Amino acid sequence: MSQPLSSRNRKSSVRTRKAKGGTATKSSRPEPRVLTTMRLRRSLRRDLEITAARNRRSVADVAQELLGEALRMRQCPGIYFADEASGRTAKIGGTGLAVWEVLRDFSRDQDSDRIRKTFPQLSRAQVTAALMYYRRYREEVQSKIDANAALTPETIERQYPGLVRFAR
Repeated sequence: MSQPLSSRNRKSSVRTRKAKGGTATKSSRPEPRVLTTMRLRRSLRRDLEITAARNRRSVADVAQELLGEALRMRQCPGIYFADEASGRTAKIGGTGLAVWEVLRDFSRDQDSDRIRKTFPQLSRAQVTAALMYYRRYREEVQSKIDANAALTPETIERQYPGLVRFAR
């Protein structure tokens, strides 16, 4: 039995490209959204509404972000997400260190031994969690590394005149 045309189109429009390792990659345009109805506990809905109001976002956007993070934490045990000035960031459990901070040099030379030497306080499991996250979400981690590298005193001074004081 054939499906109606609109149903087939809807299913094909939500497909994403798969990267190496089976994870979805971001294409140049945003992924289409699919209408989903869920029954939530009243207290959970209230918490979502409070969080959405605090962040000046919609409940749907907050729920989508939290669900995405929860799935990533399940895929990469040892990773959690926290708010930073630059937005939500993947962090290594028990450290407060962002994944991009630990893997900043690894992305250039792929030397995992350097991570252990640079961050001796990290356990093998914490390094493995960071590497697992990096392998699944390389583009995201690399964009955070690149954004940080672009923050030189000169660029900050251009963007925010008078904020940086150069010591001579």
